[in-house]
Amino acid sequence: MICYECGHVINRDFAKFCDHCGSSLEIKPKKATVRKEVLVKIEDEIDQATNLFLLWNASIVATFIFYIIHVVTDAYIYLFLITLLMLVMSWMLLLTNLHDLSIRQHQTTKQFMLTNFGMPIIGTFYSYIKLTQK
Repeated sequence: MICYECGHVINRDFAKFCDHCGSSLEIKPKKATVRKEVLVKIEDEIDQATNLFLLWNASIVATFIFYIIHVVTDAYIYLFLITLLMLVMSWMLLLTNLHDLSIRQHQTTKQFMLTNFGMPIIGTFYSYIKLTQK
């Protein structure tokens, strides 16, 4: 066994106290945990939601453009699929951020889910406008 206080090696198996410093071997010392609270301003979260909203809108436009290019030329399917993946990922990030904003503004999760998944695109626009009003 090893003493938690001084690090002295104790050869006896059933010792209750350290031979070197005399501290108890049965109780492990509790480490003091320091919790730091990080204050995030609501304006910063709204700015982040705005940036994600713009990314999502740009992804919608890019996906539509590459879909038209794919239909007209019967090629470049990979560009369409990449922008479609970008659209889905940016939408997921936007919904996560909007959900955090709705929790911060004391809106229920059930109401948020019904708004965004009943009519996904219109619900996302509605949630963004509702949650980012100052």
